[in-house]
Amino acid sequence: MNLLPAILFGGPPHAGKSVLFYNLAKALRELGIPHHALRACPDGEGNWFHELDQDKVRLIRVKGEWSQDFVKRICLDLERRHLPLLVDIGGRPTERETCLFRNCTHSLLLLRADQEDNVDFWRHLVQVNGLLPLAELYSQLNGTSRLATDGPVIKGTLAGLERGALVHGQLFDALVKRVALLFTSYSLEELEKTKLNMAPVELVVNLDTYLQRWAPNTSRWERGMIAHLLAELPADTPLAVYGPGPNWLYGALVAHAGAQPFYQFDPRIGWVAPPPLQINMNTVPEMQVEIRAHEQLTVLSIRIVSDHLDYLQADQLPFPPVPAEHGLILDGRIPHWLLTALVRLYKKLGVAWIACRQIQLEGSIVVTSSTTVYVPGDLIALPGASDNLMQV
Repeated sequence: MNLLPAILFGGPPHAGKSVLFYNLAKALRELGIPHHALRACPDGEGNWFHELDQDKVRLIRVKGEWSQDFVKRICLDLERRHLPLLVDIGGRPTERETCLFRNCTHSLLLLRADQEDNVDFWRHLVQVNGLLPLAELYSQLNGTSRLATDGPVIKGTLAGLERGALVHGQLFDALVKRVALLFTSYSLEELEKTKLNMAPVELVVNLDTYLQRWAPNTSRWERGMIAHLLAELPADTPLAVYGPGPNWLYGALVAHAGAQPFYQFDPRIGWVAPPPLQINMNTVPEMQVEIRAHEQLTVLSIRIVSDHLDYLQADQLPFPPVPAEHGLILDGRIPHWLLTALVRLYKKLGVAWIACRQIQLEGSIVVTSSTTVYVPGDLIALPGASDNLMQV
């Protein structure tokens, strides 16, 4: 059994779990508490969901359905976690998702007073799966948040958990303090040191170290930092990267390493290298790939059908050829290890430049370029959607 804490977020739909989940993860990052936020439901949204204008979110959001394969893969991720986890379970788990509960250690329930049947349902799931209750909270749209008790199980009411809202107050502060205490109940420094020592190559980049040196008052990487980071690292050198960072940062680092070995730390499975991919027009059931041809650039959109792709299944996945004389924008919700593999694949193909789509900025950030037109960190506006579309 994996003894690292894994807090399961449970409760009925439309209680505001994803809002609380986002805000709690954000607060822990700001405190420098190492952890990973795992959205273990097929409709789990990324941070972009809470950082974008909500009218745009409604246009982008794609709802998903549970599948047996999705549940199995998430359960494996939970079993082999390398960091404490916050786990968003969604609002409608069924009996076949019980493995998700069994692989967590604690529970945080966000309930609704107008749904007493759901209250009993969630309490029963927590009890029969042996989870340690951390907090049992009620959510209401209006009113004032209130801390009822700060005992072994935190109880109270959170008000106004709407999309895009920032949560604060006595109850939220007590929750952050309790989770931070749990996640630091062992030596995180020793744990991190062990992981860094296990890196497969000599040069290890701890992203948090660089970010705290340059911008100690923020936990967010900005695209202008790319040039600064790359200037401090030797090019075409074996490289291992550790720590949270946006996809475009990892894309720039794998390109900087050139053809040399590159490794990245995945909190679910440990140190991994970008899996080898291949260029061909074959299709696989795990993914849907679309190509949009624009003037001077190509957009490659990738959708993982089950919303979860296992690293061990990615070896030699096929991706289509694109014009090397044009730029390439990579678009889609994909794991960092797949993105770095794609950057490496198309850089080797000789693509003029490669950028990663960044929804929050309504554009794409260049991660590598062989031209004088763009440099890593440049922002490219998203092209229109009316150009030629080919589904692979």
